[in-house]
Amino acid sequence: MRKVQHVYHLNNAPLKSVDSGKYLGATIDSDSKWPQHINNTVNKANNVLTFLRRNLRIKSSDVKATAYKTLVRPIVESTVWDPSSRNLIHKVEMVQRRAARFTLNRYHNTSSVTKMLQVLDWTTLEQRRENDRLITMYKIHNNLTHISAQDYSIKQVTQLTRASQPHSYQVPYSRTESHRHSFSPRTVRNWNSLSSEIVSAPLFVGLFRNRLMVDHSG
Repeated sequence: MRKVQHVYHLNNAPLKSVDSGKYLGATIDSDSKWPQHINNTVNKANNVLTFLRRNLRIKSSDVKATAYKTLVRPIVESTVWDPSSRNLIHKVEMVQRRAARFTLNRYHNTSSVTKMLQVLDWTTLEQRRENDRLITMYKIHNNLTHISAQDYSIKQVTQLTRASQPHSYQVPYSRTESHRHSFSPRTVRNWNSLSSEIVSAPLFVGLFRNRLMVDHSG
């Protein structure tokens, strides 16, 4: 499809066309993807982590872990720009892997970061973002939010098949890759794969979150 070019003017001066722009704190690309925003976000998180390494010179891993979870991790957690490509997912995960070294003060190149993450019992950032999306879906499913399924073109399955469950929804049709990996289609696919035992949690978000964490840890 040919991109339509149009020159806008402000006070008779032509406005420069750009491939990305910042709006409400998010850098939006012209192709509806998030590489520039994620690069900016990762750089910001790494800068904060570097600040902690320089100024938090203590041995307590508990204090360091709290500092990371409070000041760094929230920067790289958002269901709005949740990446789908392995390259971008890896870039975000590297923030937490550096934080694990900082927390346990293990910087030798033979130290296994994977084992550090297991010791710290830190879920991957990718999984945490998926859990956040599923929690939003749980709220929509149980009318615990002002967001309705219709707002996201999400319709519940009316005729069950062998592959579907009573809580299943129709995956919205996608014409583009960017929409296929957006909130609605992506989250519905994750939601439909959950067991009825997890979805049938009483109307308490905390319990649903705990069931998700137990399921994914197993």
